[in-house]
Amino acid sequence: MTRLQMLGLCRFSYPTGGDGFSEVRDDLDANIARLYDPARLAQRFWFFENLCLPLLAAQTDPDFQVVLIYGEALPQPWRARLLEVVARVPQISPVALPEGLPHREACGRLMRAARDPDARVVGEFTMDDDDGVAPDFIARVREDFAPLRGLWRQGKRMALDYNFGLAIRAPGQGGTGDIVITPVQADFWAPGLVIFTGPRSTRSLQDFNHRRVWARIPSVSLPDPPMFLRGSHDSNDSRVEKRLSGSRRGGAADGPTILADRFGLDEGALQASWRAFRATPVPPAG
Repeated sequence: MTRLQMLGLCRFSYPTGGDGFSEVRDDLDANIARLYDPARLAQRFWFFENLCLPLLAAQTDPDFQVVLIYGEALPQPWRARLLEVVARVPQISPVALPEGLPHREACGRLMRAARDPDARVVGEFTMDDDDGVAPDFIARVREDFAPLRGLWRQGKRMALDYNFGLAIRAPGQGGTGDIVITPVQADFWAPGLVIFTGPRSTRSLQDFNHRRVWARIPSVSLPDPPMFLRGSHDSNDSRVEKRLSGSRRGGAADGPTILADRFGLDEGALQASWRAFRATPVPPAG
């Protein structure tokens, strides 16, 4: 049977040299100031600790690795907090990089270095620090890839797109409401996408625009089951809100049910955690 290595990438508010964000291009100082703003970091940590980390820790197939990139100058107390919480998930490998490195080059280098040379296939996936995947994500990728091996062998490159999930939407700046859980169907969103390649390939998932990957390599989309959570809030760089208007699937009442059934998360507990977060003062930068 083909040995499939599952290898993920998570960028925790890392200020790149200008090619990793849509909002800030060439001004590294402005990029750092925006990403390391204490209020922004506090909100990112809420998503990271309540969605991203618990769902990675809950994977039914624990055979995976996630390379987590953060900046060497990430201020305290955030740096210590980040290292403390990721230590609870042994599959996460944190890597500190100097701020300002070219995004695609730095990520590609780290992903290629983390590949298992004895693997036959590497399934690469990426997630932001405010995203999550279903607890059976790793297991389902292995299961769904099995009948697609013949397609992959044709060019040793293929994409698998899980396009159904939930958007977890936080109130806008100054808002006092609860989070909103919305079922969404959106093709080729980053947290539901896996790109399969060989361990010695010179390309990695960062060499492909996830919205256009279907135009470059064979791609298969699966509309069920719900597989991802997508954070949506003021500090999103990926402009999630713009895609939500045409991406809804089902009614609002379906969101909490899917959250519980597919992700094992309770809406009431999540809302209580959000309200507690909003009532807590933001720690000053160290």
